Amino acid sequence: MVEIILTLVFIIFIGFYAKRIFRKEDRDTLSKFVFSFTMPSLIFSSLYKNPPEGDFWKIIVGVWIISIIVGFISLTIGKILNLSKTTRASLFLVTTGGNVTFMGYPILEKLYGNSGLTLGIIYDQLGMITFIYIIGFLVIQILTIEGDFNWKLIFKKFISNPPLWGLIAGLILRSIPFPNFIIDGISLLGRATTPIMMFVLGLSLEKPKEKNNILPITWGIILKLIALPFFAYIFTLLFPLHGLSAKVFVIQSAMPSMLFSLVLALQFNLDYIFTSQVIFYSTFLSLITINFWIGVIS
Repeated sequence: MVEIILTLVFIIFIGFYAKRIFRKEDRDTLSKFVFSFTMPSLIFSSLYKNPPEGDFWKIIVGVWIISIIVGFISLTIGKILNLSKTTRASLFLVTTGGNVTFMGYPILEKLYGNSGLTLGIIYDQLGMITFIYIIGFLVIQILTIEGDFNWKLIFKKFISNPPLWGLIAGLILRSIPFPNFIIDGISLLGRATTPIMMFVLGLSLEKPKEKNNILPITWGIILKLIALPFFAYIFTLLFPLHGLSAKVFVIQSAMPSMLFSLVLALQFNLDYIFTSQVIFYSTFLSLITINFWIGVIS
């Protein structure tokens, strides 16, 4: 497992140092290419070849349960620490949303192959993303935005998600025999996702120059890297969730804070400095905690 993570970290560092060559526009173009083409291709080919079986629906239910628990704790801690409403909303996002795409997909694919990746996609697209788009937007609306709740914005963002359409297509079309050159072409395009995602992650990481209160940052990291996977592990024991499903559920829950939370922080005028700091530190500390949680479920 250490060798797998080191391989991914090596590509991340290449991307980090390539910032001297690549412009922000280049990073955004690569990210758009991954989001719009290679990732949907990866999701489609994975589901087409290995459709989910068994108790995968428990993963979806589990994501919502543990996210509600940790989200409630984060909002409570934010209130106790007397954080601003924008920082509380940011704390909710960085503790409930994980980098299950840029880091989770490659790790699961290397650990468990297409079967593990398929379950990881279910966790991401049908579990976490729907939670963020519904409950996360609701929290942002309540804390920071006056006026009526913008259901149109939520629906627009939800249906304009290319990876989600890759998932839908993979589930609907998996029984239809396509020519090999089509499936092989989609699969080949999808395999480009992992190295490009790691490279883009390296291009995206920045250590903020401005200092912030260390206490809320620490709580953000603890809730994301320790509390969320802990509740995920407890869920696998109580529900119960077995085998590969349980392992994928815990590993995806152990991922660091999602990069998309920074996009939301900028879009809704949240505390983007706090958000970027939690993302930065949780990403590097996760190299230790992910190994710990893999050891727990092994």
